[in-house]
Amino acid sequence: MTTEAQMRSNCDTMITAAVAELHAAGASVPMILDRILTLAAAQACAIDGSPKTAKNFRIFAEKIDAGLFHSITGEGQRH
Repeated sequence: MTTEAQMRSNCDTMITAAVAELHAAGASVPMILDRILTLAAAQACAIDGSPKTAKNFRIFAEKIDAGLFHSITGEGQRH
């Protein structure tokens, strides 16, 4: 039986492979990200409705602004 953590890891692996294939086929990374985010937003709207999806995107944006990915980007580190 696959746990949620294992399934999340499997999804990450498959999405990473798909992005690599699309990039190798000539799609730019910004275009790929645009298409993934657009698909994610459309699916979320279909499942949860537009107001809830917009609220969730705002919450996620606030987490990004607060430094969610600073360990990856190096932003916010003192030198």
